[in-house]
Amino acid sequence: MNPKKNRIPSLDIIRGFALVNMIFYHFLYDLVYIFGQQVSWFSIRKGFVWQQMICATFIVISGISFNLSRKPQKNGFVLLFCAAILTTVTFFVIPNEWILFGILHFMAVAVFFTLLLRPLLNRIPARIGLPVALLLYIFLRNMPAGYLSFFSWWQWRLPSGLYQTPYLFFIGLPHQSFSSADYFPLFPWWFLYLAGFYGADYYFKLSAFLKGKCSLTDKKIYKALNLTFGLMGRRSLIIYMLHQPILYGLLFLVYFFS
Repeated sequence: MNPKKNRIPSLDIIRGFALVNMIFYHFLYDLVYIFGQQVSWFSIRKGFVWQQMICATFIVISGISFNLSRKPQKNGFVLLFCAAILTTVTFFVIPNEWILFGILHFMAVAVFFTLLLRPLLNRIPARIGLPVALLLYIFLRNMPAGYLSFFSWWQWRLPSGLYQTPYLFFIGLPHQSFSSADYFPLFPWWFLYLAGFYGADYYFKLSAFLKGKCSLTDKKIYKALNLTFGLMGRRSLIIYMLHQPILYGLLFLVYFFS
């Protein structure tokens, strides 16, 4: 894969849309699980599925964007620094919602892990790497829960001894005492990241093709989306770091003065 020098606006638009979803999700999460309000449709299951879809979008986009970055090491260290801030703040401010290995931690580790294996990964054609990465993600999807599976057709319980070490949570083998409000271990999620990595060229070609087919009206809509969701997508890390303190602060003020 040849890295591209320019940003792909459609990636920023999708990332911005995912950010809006994330902000609404966290608003409801804070409302229900921190401030104890009832929202009938925001069940544990529905909230979990919504959260997983949002984060999966971020992860795939990050895998695609790896091919655009000229300084992936720098991006990795920035993510690692932000993840460390998030862990420290949640530990001291809201210890019941401590984030030990959330999506920012994962993305930082995924960058360095992909960099380490990049010479090998680049030798695998995308037509092979993409489906294999997706299959491995599906196969390992429930590894942190203690078993391997292929949808609902097949399951295999992993030996419990694999989960007895307290320090392997980051690869997807959490000890029973492990706790994190946001948990995205390296496996299975790195394979979804790899799906983005291998699917990048297909995405770039599809994006260019669709852009060429756009009518004048479509281009105006695309420009409007780029000025709204796209702008958010280009500031995604800043928004991610600030949105929860702002939401929490606003909700605290509302309930403190009500």
